[in-house]
Amino acid sequence: MTAETSRNPDIRPSVIVISSHVVRGSVGNRAAVFALETLGFPVWAVPTVILPWHPGHSRATRIVPPSGDFSALIDDLCSAPWIGEVGAVLSGYLGDAGQAADIARLVGAVREANPKAVYMCDPVIGDTGALYVPEPVAQAIGSKLIPIADIATPNVHELAWLSGAPMADIRSIMAAAETLGP
Repeated sequence: MTAETSRNPDIRPSVIVISSHVVRGSVGNRAAVFALETLGFPVWAVPTVILPWHPGHSRATRIVPPSGDFSALIDDLCSAPWIGEVGAVLSGYLGDAGQAADIARLVGAVREANPKAVYMCDPVIGDTGALYVPEPVAQAIGSKLIPIADIATPNVHELAWLSGAPMADIRSIMAAAETLGP
């Protein structure tokens, strides 16, 4: 909670949501922003890529912000006078491997302004046994974002890929999850 939300419990902390934007469908930022705003949370939405639809449906055009522009946007958020209002950061689908370091930097700035802030990483990298992001993106999520996450929400395929372990049964799933962090 920020100083403002602790004085007024009816004010919800802001949530920064960093993920894809799809033209058709309800995944990524389209789903997260709608859900959080419906629940009354102010949302700062940061698009990592613009896609015509969910990448699992078929390959299509990807519009990724140039890395310098994305990094500059993150710099602005890190120094925003309202950063102390942020109570959570949620990251999902990334358009470029370099975005992971920028997101980690933003998480650090949010935690500095609000030590109670939570970071949730949804490591959106693939499903049904295949990656649907370039391997460097998956590697960057695994090396830069999973280690700093308070909460991680991989699906079974993502957990197997990130941990390098087979998911044969519930015990192996639990063991793999424990290797990734808290």
